[in-house]
Amino acid sequence: MRKDIFLPVLALAGGAVGFLLRLWQYASAYDPATELFAHGAPASLALVVWTVLMGALALLLGRGGAAAEKPEESFLCPGTGYMTVMTAGGMCFLLSAAAGVPELMYQYQAWQIDPQHNMLPVAFGLSVLFCLAGSIGALVSGRNNYRGVTGLQVRAPAALPAYAALPWLMALYQEDSRDPILIRVFIPLLAAVFLLLALYQQAAFFYRRPHPVRFTFFAVMGISLGLASLADRPGLFQILSTLSFVLCTLGALMALSRNRFGPARPVQTPDGPRMPQPESGPAEE
Repeated sequence: MRKDIFLPVLALAGGAVGFLLRLWQYASAYDPATELFAHGAPASLALVVWTVLMGALALLLGRGGAAAEKPEESFLCPGTGYMTVMTAGGMCFLLSAAAGVPELMYQYQAWQIDPQHNMLPVAFGLSVLFCLAGSIGALVSGRNNYRGVTGLQVRAPAALPAYAALPWLMALYQEDSRDPILIRVFIPLLAAVFLLLALYQQAAFFYRRPHPVRFTFFAVMGISLGLASLADRPGLFQILSTLSFVLCTLGALMALSRNRFGPARPVQTPDGPRMPQPESGPAEE
């Protein structure tokens, strides 16, 4: 099995299935009058089974593979597909920041008018601001991995998307924690948690703390849950920010899966390109 291809496809296909299941849940189990979901609805049960199945497949398929000689080289990927995904992620971050400014002003004005019933949007403001940092991280880190740049200079850009995900999760939790219906908010909250963990694990590679199995699990779950959460019809900022983190995580998953499970790439030598000697072994979890 070509795991280097199957794992990113699994994450995207799982997200599409989760999106459809979430739409089915709203269509068949949600009562707009009471704003409640019917207990024991088939769509709700199918969504739980889908979540468990995605996690099991991610854990099962994420094991094994080759380990790079240097952990920071695990995401080197000269493929145009990878660079396209990372560029799209960086552009989505910029669009997220632009879309978040009007909403930030609206929340700030609401707080000024009625501070007792509205919170000062500190977390949301930080999430909008850090979208700019996430954009820089996605574009610079993607370029570095595409061109094969290594060294200490690649550490900071690789960590920026993870830093951007933290205030995004805080703002999302601040908004959704007031909802007493857990089944209505667990998909977007879980998506944000898994995407944050995936990007944190990616950054850990550049600080010589590689955990490829953990990263693969968090990435597959984050991508699939992130795409499924779009069925909740969130606001424009939430849609764009979710897509930004999904694309960054997808690019990292593509690169790491290619280097762990894909065929070896030719190495440039003075005598021309040659195939390297394979050094396979159980990767650190």
